[in-house]
Amino acid sequence: MQNSQLHFWSSAQSIRIAGITFLPFVVWGLLQILLYHKFGVQVPNDAKFRYIPYAQNIAQHFYYDMGQDIRYAGYTTILAAFFKINLPFSYIVGFQILLSGLALFLVQRITLVLTNNRVCAFVVALLVASCQDIHQWNFYILTESIFTSAFIFCFATLVLVKKRMYLLLSIPLWLFTCTIRPNGFIIVAAAAVYFISSYYRQATLRQRRALLLLTSITGIALLGIINKLLGPFTLVETYARGEVIYGTYYSDLTPPGSSFFYRLTPPTTLEMPPANSSALQKLFLFFWHNPLFSLKLALAKGFTFLAFAKPHFSKVHNLIIFFTVYPCYYLAFKAWRQNFNSPIILSLFTIISLQTIMVMFTVEDWDCRFTAPILPFIFILSGLGIKCLWGTKLPIQDKVNTK
Repeated sequence: MQNSQLHFWSSAQSIRIAGITFLPFVVWGLLQILLYHKFGVQVPNDAKFRYIPYAQNIAQHFYYDMGQDIRYAGYTTILAAFFKINLPFSYIVGFQILLSGLALFLVQRITLVLTNNRVCAFVVALLVASCQDIHQWNFYILTESIFTSAFIFCFATLVLVKKRMYLLLSIPLWLFTCTIRPNGFIIVAAAAVYFISSYYRQATLRQRRALLLLTSITGIALLGIINKLLGPFTLVETYARGEVIYGTYYSDLTPPGSSFFYRLTPPTTLEMPPANSSALQKLFLFFWHNPLFSLKLALAKGFTFLAFAKPHFSKVHNLIIFFTVYPCYYLAFKAWRQNFNSPIILSLFTIISLQTIMVMFTVEDWDCRFTAPILPFIFILSGLGIKCLWGTKLPIQDKVNTK
């Protein structure tokens, strides 16, 4: 009788573990089906006039034009590979869906390793699996879907890969991620923060000085790269129009009498930099001559970006954001407060902070597609927050040793 009871509880526990492990993937699969019926295969203007012509040049002539679209060479190379073997856009969408499924698996595994708890991993995986704002981009011929997956793949190497040789072998992945979108350098910066914070405290004084020197040199080089990447963008012009969300100056998106979610009214005394200045010079001069307006505009963009909910979203959409993303902000803060000097925590906040800063210096997009790449990392932080708040109250059978 006792053996029968033990067998029953063992079987029930096995079913429960299987359930919390595989349920996020069931939800993910159902969401892909629903989104396919809703969106089909979307080929927006950015794809028609930028990515597709560039990819066709690669596929037909193996030619990479060194103009502004070289910044998306990673994504257009993937498109070119499909064009080369005459596969339609639906296959590209299928490939993006496949990568997002693999990314979901890695998010679950990352959280399990960081928290050593199946419940935390389940919650984070379910949040990622059910988030339309992440997965809708799987059905667009745009960079966001593969960019988000690539960010997760890179971060997974930091958490899951323990051998130095395997980390070195992952370098091509990191470099490729940097070519998918101009802000791909963010994940490299996060890795740098992780390694510097890991080794700085145990380094000798001489090693610390060398590390600080290398960081300074890298920072200067990064500024040069950013200056080059920002060159084709008309950022200062969007500042002059007071745009918080790109395009709202001349679109019907902005309702009459709308708030700073859309755009601010520039002062009549606005002073513009010389047209022939470099991108970073223009930014510096604009901030220098218009400090109050620049600060107000940057803060409005940052707030709009992190608020995530928008007046033009449906009430249901905003409610979902309110009850999912906002509690995750609180849990992420709890995780940071308890482990503020943890290399993993610092690298996660580096990803979120740098993406936010990029939006503050550029513009937010009306459909929040710039938020998609950081949502999985906000959810991972929330899993760490759950462990901090309720770790001792979580079922003991869900604790695992991943080492």
